[in-house]
Amino acid sequence: MSFEENCEKCPVTVDTILNVIPRHYDHAFFSALTPGTHITTHNGPTNKKLRLHFPILSPEGTRLRAGEVTNTFDIGKAKIFDDSFDHEAWHDGDVVRINLIVDFWHPDLTDDEVKFLSTIQRARIRAEK
Repeated sequence: MSFEENCEKCPVTVDTILNVIPRHYDHAFFSALTPGTHITTHNGPTNKKLRLHFPILSPEGTRLRAGEVTNTFDIGKAKIFDDSFDHEAWHDGDVVRINLIVDFWHPDLTDDEVKFLSTIQRARIRAEK
């Protein structure tokens, strides 16, 4: 699903996702966390994708736990994890933290599996409209 108006506001970001990130999942967004935020433990429904977090603004005081590993962030250094793992995030910094989050197909999936799963995903989106 594409949000054309939003994409037009971020042409370099969209171009990077489309042309640099291999087998992107057609799901990306900017995530903003205010100081003191805790995103409680949650997980994705399957391990068909990996999730990339790319810090853009103010990663100081931000932590992300995926599985048993807790990481901090630095500007310009992405973190990638399996979204199906139990994960949570905290932002204890002083200003809003902004990350670009991009999902991409798990590299262990074959091209045929990605094609099949993409077809199912598009059909589900059309059915939900």
